[in-house]
Amino acid sequence: MVDDTDIKILYALNKNCRIKVNQIAEIVHLSAPAVAARIANMEDSGVIKKYTLELDLEKVGLHRPIFIQVSLHEDNHKKYLSLINEYRLSIRHHYRTTGDMNYLIEGAFHDNEELNGFTIKLAKIANYRIYDVLSEEI
Repeated sequence: MVDDTDIKILYALNKNCRIKVNQIAEIVHLSAPAVAARIANMEDSGVIKKYTLELDLEKVGLHRPIFIQVSLHEDNHKKYLSLINEYRLSIRHHYRTTGDMNYLIEGAFHDNEELNGFTIKLAKIANYRIYDVLSEEI
């Protein structure tokens, strides 16, 4: 179970997963060893699953950020998951969802040609809706 101090630690880590423990200690008014122990406890208990990085998509050449909702034709899960695996480098997050659509893809493609190639293959096994990302608002 996490408490308010753990939430503050998680907030600091979420903003910068490379923040130093002593910097977090100053934020939450604890000693660095106490913060390190709390972080280790949250890792051990599965509260913290992994540390990641957030890319500037433009700077790595991924100019087409999109969301795609997918509704599979019949029982095409194996073909679909194989396609997802084929485009793994362009798919940032992939979720199974409820409702009339089976999946939600957050992707970032290099260009329209790459996105078009993906959607041509996807159309053979599923219906889909694409949502273009205009900007990220935080």
